[in-house]
Order: sequence, then structure tokens, then C-alpha cells
Amino acid sequence: MEFALLSDAEFETFAKGHPQNTFIQSMDLTRFQRARGQVVELFGVRRGGILIAAGKLVYTANRFGYKICDCAKGPLMDYSDAEALGFVVGQLKKHAASRKAAELRISPNLRYLARDEDGAEHPEVEDNRWLVAALAGQGFAHQGSDMNFANINWMFVKTLDGVADSEELIMGMNYRTRKAIRKAEKNGVYLEQATLETLDEFYGALSTAGDEKGFTYRERAYYEQLLKSTSDEFTKLMMAKINIPEYRRSITERLDAESLVLADLRREVEETGSKKKANRIKVVQDLVDSYERSLKDIERFPDSVGVATVAAIHFACFGDELVCVIGGTVQDYIYFNGATSLYWGMMLHALHNGYSRYNFYGTFGIQGQDEEGHGGYAFKKGFGGEVVQLLGDFVAPVNPPVFHANRLARKAIGVAQDLLGRLRGKR
Repeated sequence: MEFALLSDAEFETFAKGHPQNTFIQSMDLTRFQRARGQVVELFGVRRGGILIAAGKLVYTANRFGYKICDCAKGPLMDYSDAEALGFVVGQLKKHAASRKAAELRISPNLRYLARDEDGAEHPEVEDNRWLVAALAGQGFAHQGSDMNFANINWMFVKTLDGVADSEELIMGMNYRTRKAIRKAEKNGVYLEQATLETLDEFYGALSTAGDEKGFTYRERAYYEQLLKSTSDEFTKLMMAKINIPEYRRSITERLDAESLVLADLRREVEETGSKKKANRIKVVQDLVDSYERSLKDIERFPDSVGVATVAAIHFACFGDELVCVIGGTVQDYIYFNGATSLYWGMMLHALHNGYSRYNFYGTFGIQGQDEEGHGGYAFKKGFGGEVVQLLGDFVAPVNPPVFHANRLARKAIGVAQDLLGRLRGKR
């Protein structure tokens, strides 16, 4: 076997066709990271001249010069091939050390074990826990299975294989989700992909949603560089929008039409005593009441608002998967179901463009409704799918003296901070 650095074209072909493909291990993201000044290398391992493993390495260093070599969501390889596994990780450790790194991190893009939509374990379907011990034998320490926001390893994923069309897709969702999708469509919510010219609209909605919900989002320059460095298909900065004047006009017209129908029905019932018409009155009255509530709900939005961006989500599309990276709804406009519209619209995009997985990405609060994040999990669950738990991160020292000195220093800092916190608490 032979370890070598790869050309961009070699890496892209291998990564896109590999069953473990992920946008993290993609050429688009590589170009973006390079544009941001990050140190990135592409490596591969050949057996008999055939490429059997590859990955993207990213080097980072803290202010003290401590360097990490990270192969996030990789390497892409057959981990059941013990000979290849030993060679690949052995060569990676040597290579990282030659680049003056102190530690090597990997995080195979494989499930820890299969789970269903409720998070229940199904090892009979898939069980890769053996790999934890196999990597331990290669000098890697498993960093645990907790939710990790730096390198997501708990997700909710919907498989699209075998779904024939949009009708079958929507019928695989629960009633509440279907109703929200239909309502948003009827109310005129539409989707738009942000460009460099409209990035401010996207970022304004994203940052507002982040501040309201408390999730961490990147600076505007991050998304600007994404648009400049990656393809339109890879990076989709999507917005859900509503034209307030048009929406108000549409609801008013529907209210006026149903009010006329209601008046005619009441007149006919008075004149004929028709029970059929009397039963119809309740249905029409419910519609009238609904339209009146809708108009009342948007009283706080004057026509001068014009077109409002009600939700914004960053999606990444690569290989077999469309991923919802981060985003949310502006709370003032939650009535319009913007996030639901974005999920549905991009799920249709995935279905019509050959993606076999729709990945809702970071998901937590799975164990119970009292857990933080459970509401987001329940929302995603309404679309149908399953909980996916990846193996997580593994760390191996490649410069042991520096690695252990750094660990001791971090531990000492943690103890000092804890002590300082306790002293302040006693004052």
C-alpha cells in the first residue's frame, strides 16, 4: 500500500462516489477553507495502484502553537479491512507528526449503531461499536458519544430512496406537518436562494433567529466567502418569504367570498329549511372565522413591511445527501411556517435531484420532552425519518510530550477557573 497526497480532481472523484460521502469531506468545502486561509491537505492510500481510502486534513493551531491535524467525518474507507485500517491510521499519524502536529483527530462517518425515529437502539440493523476498540488498538482514544456542536454526531435523517413522488413524500409525514405545509403554500410563502446581492436579507433573518433562539451562527463574511468559493448547488442559502400586502389582499378576498356564500346559505335555510344547507353553514362559518383570525394575526404587519424574510437556513448538497446545516425562523413571523416551507421545499429538491438522504443535522433532546432541544427534535420527527448517532471523535497523540503537556495545562487551567469561581461565589 502507498500513502500519497492527492490532486483536487482525484480527491473529488473518490469522495463523491464513496458510500460515506459527506459535505465535510468535499472539494467545495476544501476550496472554501483554503480561501479562508486554512491549511488543508488531501491524502489518499492506494493498494495495487487503486485508491482505497482518502480524506481531507485540516490543520489548526492555538495561540500557544499547539497544532491539531483533523480529518473530520473521515477518513473515507472500509473500516472492516483491518490491514487497510492499520496502514491508513499509521501513515496519518506519521504524516501529522511530520507536519509538526501534536495530535491527530478522526471521526468516521459511520453510525455507532442503528436507531429508529424515537432514538431506540437497533444493533441488529447496524452496529459499529467494535470500531471503538479497533481504533483504541491503534492508539486512538474515543471522545464519547455526547452531542458535539463542533463536529455534529447526533442527527435526524430521512431516507428518500424508494419515494416515488411529492405526494408519497408528504404522506410519509404526520398530520400536523402536512397541514403546516399546505397552509404555507396556500398563504403564498415562497422560497428564494440568496446570492451575493441578497446576502444581507439572508443574514439578517439568520442572525435574528440565532439571537432569538440562542444558537451560534457565523459572521456575515463566512457566508459571503461560501458563495464566492463554492458552487450554487453545494451552498444553498435559502430564504422563506411572504409578501405581506399580497397575503392580506388574498385573505381579504377569500373572507369576502366566503362571507357572501355564508349569507346566501343562511337565506336559503330561512326560505327552505334545508338541513343539508344548514350543515354547510358550519363549514363555511369556520372558514370565515379562520380568515378573520388570520387578518387579526397580521395586524401588526403593515403593508409597508412589503416582502418579509420569515426564515433562513443554510443547506449543503453533496454526494447522496442534502444537509440542513443551520438556520431558523424569525419569531415575529413564526405564524407563516417559514422553516416548514424551507424543509419541504428542499426535501422536494433532494427528491427531484437524486439525493437519497435529507439530513436535518444536529439533533438533541431526544430522550424526553423535558430535555433542552426536544421541541426541535419533535418538529423534525414530524417529517419522518430516524435518529442517526455517528461514532464520534477519536484522538491520538502524534507528539506525546507536547500532547500530554497540553492536556496537563488545560486541566490546570480548568481547576484554577473552577477555584476562582468558587471563591467569587463566597463573596
